Amino acid sequence: MESKRNEILQLLKQNSVISGEDIARNIGISRTAVWKHIKILQKKGYIIEAIRQKGYHLQSLPDLPLEEIQQRIQTSCIGTNIQLFPTLSSTNEYVKQLAKKEYPEGTVVIAETQTMGRGRKQREWSSPEGGLWFSLLLRPQLPPQKARLVTMATSIAITKAIQSTMGLDVRIKWPNDILYNGRKICGILTELSAEIDQINYMIVGIGINVNNQLPRALQQSATSLKQIQSQQVSLKELFIHLLSSLDTWYDYVKQNNETLIYDTWKSLTDTIGKTVEIKNEATILKGVVKGITETGGLILETRDGTKHVVTGDISYI
Repeated sequence: MESKRNEILQLLKQNSVISGEDIARNIGISRTAVWKHIKILQKKGYIIEAIRQKGYHLQSLPDLPLEEIQQRIQTSCIGTNIQLFPTLSSTNEYVKQLAKKEYPEGTVVIAETQTMGRGRKQREWSSPEGGLWFSLLLRPQLPPQKARLVTMATSIAITKAIQSTMGLDVRIKWPNDILYNGRKICGILTELSAEIDQINYMIVGIGINVNNQLPRALQQSATSLKQIQSQQVSLKELFIHLLSSLDTWYDYVKQNNETLIYDTWKSLTDTIGKTVEIKNEATILKGVVKGITETGGLILETRDGTKHVVTGDISYI
């Protein structure tokens, strides 16, 4: 059924107007079946006009045409199963339910909008139409103390995809943000279920400001790719490149190629060498970031000596 629908799409793209009879004859189905496929495409966001006594005209494509994305991705793990929703409360929460139902590793859930998107420490994450809001289901064969490798590989993959497709010098800010000229364009939220010595599954939530309007309260600290480029960005093209890059870098995690991941992360971050303030629930540390530990924490040189920081809210000073 999907293959026939894809053939109809190709015919609509190749012709300014094409009759239902011509579509039916070209792909070997009935005119009633053509009509049903057209209705499904319209529900998926394709704007298709039925012109009386002439046929069908494809006016516009959805921002994220799932059929076309699935045709073009060539990944071994990430994106082999993709689910797209007009809206969800949270893609991370939805994927959590899929993980419990033993859905396969590499499953991706993407929503055009989220009503309860969240970042670290349960902070609200604005997720209106126009952004890329999606989550990955992963089952890495790692002990929990190495879970940071997955977050690091994810931030590398996103940074490289944006750099290669858009030519932007985006940088990683520890622990899970991607910035352009000091302003946030992407956040990563990693959650896991684990035993003492083994991760059962990980959910990696990714939010990228692409064409979405930012709330006024965030306009000084964050930006969008559209704002940077001064033009609309293709969600489809960016998403396809992101899936490919994520697949490549997750493969390095599965190969246990820690050296490559750490060295690449260091080359892409703007955190090392910065004077920072790091706030935790009970402490505030100030110092210069000298590097990262084997588990992805920061090595911070303070007035009281060298500290290893595992988590916290970081700001550059």
